[in-house]
Amino acid sequence: MKRSFPNGNSGKILRLFLFSALVFSAFSLSGRRTGAGAAPDSPLVYVIPVEGEVEKGLSWVVRRGVREAEEARAEAIIIVINTDGGRADATREIMGHLLRSRVPVYSYIESRAFSAGAFIAVATREIYMASASMIGAATPIAVVPGAGPAATDTAMEEKMTSAFRALIASAAEQNGHPVEVVEAMVDRDVEIVDVIQKGKLLTLTNARAESEQIGLSQGTLDSLEEVTVALGFENAHLVFIESTWAEVAARFLTTSLITSLLLMGGLGGIYFEIRSPGFGVPGAIGITCLVLFFFGHYIAGLAGYEEIVIFIIGVVLLAIEIFVTPGFGLMGAAGVLCLIGSFISAMGRGPFFSGETIFSPAYFGALANLGMALVGLVVVIALSYRLGFSAGSPLFGRMVLTTDQSSRDGYEVSDAEPSSLLNKKGRTLTRLFPSGKARIDGEVVDVVSRGEFIEAGSEVEVIRVEGWRVVVRQIKDAERKEHSA
Repeated sequence: MKRSFPNGNSGKILRLFLFSALVFSAFSLSGRRTGAGAAPDSPLVYVIPVEGEVEKGLSWVVRRGVREAEEARAEAIIIVINTDGGRADATREIMGHLLRSRVPVYSYIESRAFSAGAFIAVATREIYMASASMIGAATPIAVVPGAGPAATDTAMEEKMTSAFRALIASAAEQNGHPVEVVEAMVDRDVEIVDVIQKGKLLTLTNARAESEQIGLSQGTLDSLEEVTVALGFENAHLVFIESTWAEVAARFLTTSLITSLLLMGGLGGIYFEIRSPGFGVPGAIGITCLVLFFFGHYIAGLAGYEEIVIFIIGVVLLAIEIFVTPGFGLMGAAGVLCLIGSFISAMGRGPFFSGETIFSPAYFGALANLGMALVGLVVVIALSYRLGFSAGSPLFGRMVLTTDQSSRDGYEVSDAEPSSLLNKKGRTLTRLFPSGKARIDGEVVDVVSRGEFIEAGSEVEVIRVEGWRVVVRQIKDAERKEHSA
């Protein structure tokens, strides 16, 4: 039998597709750069800032800057560092962009390069530092999103330290930096005579870093222009890579806490919208949260169009399952899997079908974010039912009918036997969702549809009576014309 979308919910299906179009329309932004026109013989030098927290959105900015420098055949890239650190996965990605760059990369520490900043500096060919600047304190720590540093057992701490010690040592070897010095910034067990004692982390001032004993910094310079001269690029044309408003927003939206909140808001909004008639505030909130989620991760370079397409397929499958074939079967399960897959891939290193990223460790963090969102969603749903539908709650009287329907007020119980209504026609008084009321044979009767949604005022026919359960179907226009003919 051919199925069609019920009239009452075709609007929701249409809105799902409009939402899909809105998601795609948000991803047409490009980065920008500044710099005056260069003289034909001026060396071209790109400047990429690494400021504030090092997170995944910053990785996109660095990657874009490196790509533009390569396309412009620049002479050099200078990374200007001023950071206290950040995420480990973003640090690894940024280091990868710098180490693979076809344009020579140098770093200039304006104020501080702690933790992730030290790793990024070591990933460049030469390090220059400003007066009173510092580098070091780069040991990895576990952080719980929204809660700060977390305690770890000895085995886990040793495992993390060993991995990041090898990471910074490998970068130092590739760029000719003193390996033992950078290892001492990560591992407390490294001891260097007259430099650092065992059990302490190494942090260097600009003076110590450029000393003959350390040899990490190439010199103390107090301006970017002095750095370009030291590199042999006098009268260089500097091109500054600036974050677009979209990239600034992406850096905020891709933090673990905000990501979890957006997922919770998106899934919760869609859930409550499906549970309520029409289209209102829950649906608008859900759509907005999901748009922001995909927007941030797309601009940050984490999600590609593949994740968005998979998400849309998941939404369509769920819509078909809910509105066309009520129940929960193969399409519903496939839709849920598509949604989960798109979320996890968007929070990972993406794109989804890239062989080198399918098993990325970043997906563990994505699973943690999704888990937090689902736990929060369960709590919100439980609280909403507790506040809205339990007796004595503040909203109970607004959500549930509590008035008596006594005979003295004009309410009467129908004496009609439901079995006598079989094959009779009537008209719905309320929307069937799928239950409601209809007037049949002059009586107001509680009825239920076969699963489809029927609008108020629709003509229906009783097709089955099971005890006091009256099942109706909607009479289509074509049938009405056929009978009248």
